[in-house]
Formats: sequence, structure tokens, C-alpha cells
Amino acid sequence: MATVAGVKHKAQPNHAAFMLLVPDKAGRSISVLPSSLDALAVIDLSRTGIGGEEAGRIANLLGVSDKEMARLLNQSVATFHRQAKVDRLDSVTTERLLLLAKLANYGITVFQDSDGPSHGGPSHGKFTRWLQRPLRLLNDRAPIAIMDTTTGIQLVEDILGRIEYGVFS
Repeated sequence: MATVAGVKHKAQPNHAAFMLLVPDKAGRSISVLPSSLDALAVIDLSRTGIGGEEAGRIANLLGVSDKEMARLLNQSVATFHRQAKVDRLDSVTTERLLLLAKLANYGITVFQDSDGPSHGGPSHGKFTRWLQRPLRLLNDRAPIAIMDTTTGIQLVEDILGRIEYGVFS
């Protein structure tokens, strides 16, 4: 059990093995599974900020381009590239990235994608293909199309939960 941003959390098994680098209480970077972050840890980490390089790593995990990732963060591509070089991102961007990382890890687990992103390149597993596919449940929109809002991220997470438990989606 480790303490991140003042909140204790435990590691959970995960097929993706994607680890976020986040600051601990002393400001050192430690690796944590996004799925192990509870709501209070997300809030605390959002206030502290994560490193800009994590945005590119999460984009690779989702299998999206810089342009698409900038859209998910409600930013221009130029701002996305500029923020990738900063030590600590602002709270709004950090929170969105943490939510996207948690969602990606959950999706990779649900779809049992063991490949994940290979060698820093984008992931092309079942989960990332599913993100691009229009769903009747979303009025023929692809899940990735609604993930630019926290409500959209929550809705996609809910659909993944239905898939995980075998409920028709």
C-alpha cells in the first residue's frame, strides 16, 4: 500500500500494466496503476498536477493521435504539445488525464487486451478498436467521440461495466 497525494491506495491486478508517474508527498515521482486511484486521490493529484509527458503516454494507451488527444482535453494541438513539456500540468488537464487513464486501464482489462501499447507506440487492441466503433447505445456515436467531457467518460465507463458483467450493450 502506497500513499499518493496523501491518500493511501493499493495496487490492483491489471492486464495493461500501464503505470502513471505521479508525485508523492515528498515530490518524488512514483508509479501507480490508474485503476488504484480512488476519487480522493484523483482530486489530490489533480491539485498537485502530473507531468506533461503523461499526456502523450495516455494518448498512446488510448490509441489516439495528438490531434484527437488535444480534442479530448479541450485544447489546441499547439497547447497540447506545449503542455507535454511542462513539469506539472494544471488541475483541469490533470484531472481529465487521470480519468482517461483510469478508463483506458479499465477498458483494456474488460477487453482482456494483454498487448497494450507496444514500445511507446499506440495500442491497437480490441479496446482501442471498440473506442472508434459507433454504438447504438450512444446514438451511433463512437465512445471516443464523447470522451471530451467528464460525463462522457463516465458514460463510457458505465458501458464498459455492462460489458464486463455481460449486460447487453
